[in-house]
Amino acid sequence: MSCPPNTPCNPCAECPPAPVTSLPPCTGGEPCDEVSKVDCVSYAGPNLPALGVLTGDRMLSVLAKLHKAINTLRPTPIATGNYTATNTSTVTTVPLVVSYLGLGPVYNSTAGATNSGAAITVGSTTGLIVGMTLEVVAGTGAFPANTTVVSIASNTSFVASQAPSTNLSAGAVIRATGSDHQIFTINVAVGTPQTFKAFIGSPIKVSGTGTIV
Repeated sequence: MSCPPNTPCNPCAECPPAPVTSLPPCTGGEPCDEVSKVDCVSYAGPNLPALGVLTGDRMLSVLAKLHKAINTLRPTPIATGNYTATNTSTVTTVPLVVSYLGLGPVYNSTAGATNSGAAITVGSTTGLIVGMTLEVVAGTGAFPANTTVVSIASNTSFVASQAPSTNLSAGAVIRATGSDHQIFTINVAVGTPQTFKAFIGSPIKVSGTGTIV
């Protein structure tokens, strides 16, 4: 990697970066050697099945998969916590952009989920996957801890590993979460705080003005 003489290092602002050729080396080295955006770099090696890493994966995805593998080996794995991001900008059109490492994929039902024992009825099961962990995020209802999806019966119903400890009613909304470690980015508007679940210590403010607590 090289840069034009007397030019400060300026990491690429877009993905993918434009190719640069025939530049002379910087005398005395570059001010920031080998700076690359992880979402601009692709892994070109062989598939790594033990890690779930595939050739062509973006480096950001590779690092998330490594985080999952390492976290399972820790004596005390890093847990997820609940956060709230609040946009405090005085300009209502400027969002607060937050990035974090969480679990995915994520499914959210429409309001109005109901149950008959462990059989759950929702507006649509599109996006729901066997093994996802279940929780109620709005309306009335609750699942015991570690309740998961065991089968998908139809395009509007599925079976949970346990019946809800509190039956679903009053416009209940179900969130189902996978076990992959994934990077999420949210845009938080002024006057509309957003709550999210992320690995403790992972949320960062990408741009904008606001708080994450």
